[in-house]
Amino acid sequence: MQYFNSQNTINTLFNGGRASAGNGGIPAAAGTKTVGRWLKERKEKKKEETRAHNAQLHATVSVAAVAAAVAAIAAATASSSAAGRNEQLAKTDMAVASAATLVAAQCVEAAEAMGVERDHLASVVSSAVNVRSHDDITTLTAAAATALRGAATLKARALKDVLNVAAVIPTERGLGICGAGNNNGNHNRNCSGEVVCGENFLGACNLEFLARGSELLKRTRKGDLHWKIVSVYIHRSGQVMLKMKSRHVAGTITKKKKNVVVDVCKDMAAWPGRHLFDGGDERRYFGLKTATRGIIEFECKNQREHDIWTDGISKLLSIVSQRKRGGGHFRTKTIA
Repeated sequence: MQYFNSQNTINTLFNGGRASAGNGGIPAAAGTKTVGRWLKERKEKKKEETRAHNAQLHATVSVAAVAAAVAAIAAATASSSAAGRNEQLAKTDMAVASAATLVAAQCVEAAEAMGVERDHLASVVSSAVNVRSHDDITTLTAAAATALRGAATLKARALKDVLNVAAVIPTERGLGICGAGNNNGNHNRNCSGEVVCGENFLGACNLEFLARGSELLKRTRKGDLHWKIVSVYIHRSGQVMLKMKSRHVAGTITKKKKNVVVDVCKDMAAWPGRHLFDGGDERRYFGLKTATRGIIEFECKNQREHDIWTDGISKLLSIVSQRKRGGGHFRTKTIA
């Protein structure tokens, strides 16, 4: 123990002994991360993601409750109008009730698609349908507005973290997302307070979704099917990169493969036999043409998911193409 204390070997091992090996015993930089610190940051990041997801679920349920309450009141108003003498007003009330019911049904369906438990959703909607007074409607509306603001705040925080990663396209890297590619200091200051400037916000969310990655079913050349965690982003080299991760041994071992994407094949034929499964008719397929492995095929649950992937990757390819034609350079940051 005295030898270890005198040579400071233990501290060297945990504080980046490699960095200090050629520096005459100079300690490693203070910014070096230990394994414990890295694990703690990963754990905190996972908590933030879970908190943001739960906030989105709560906001969706709150909006569904408001929509259900409005639909119930509209239906009650239409019923009372039907008993009156004003036929035109009764028709208008019936139309409004029908529209409100449609909106409420879509809100409930969206909540279920996001993963809200059906029993919980049914309980909330049942309570909302029974409201009648204006105070109850005001309370539901205020609660939904608060939930939406909270979800938006957490979403923006998570989006900001993602946009700081070298894989995605932050404004200061000059990829043209915040305007016409102007990289002067004034432009950066104008865009520093906004997540995306001059572009569709939904499109930016799609790019964030692609960079974070999602689980897709991949088909090999031999016809075998494997689940992969797929993400697509602009690499620091200025190329659109496809990254596929597969986990083995209960997730303890992760294998990653990266390929440069050169094109998107949106209209791929359906895989044989997939129509026999639940929701098989709604499944859609696309392929990514890579520089070294040819076309890699993936399956999507529905048309919406298919559009998110294909349109988003096409957007990334367009950004890279525009930057190459304009002679621009991709400036990236190294994230510790």
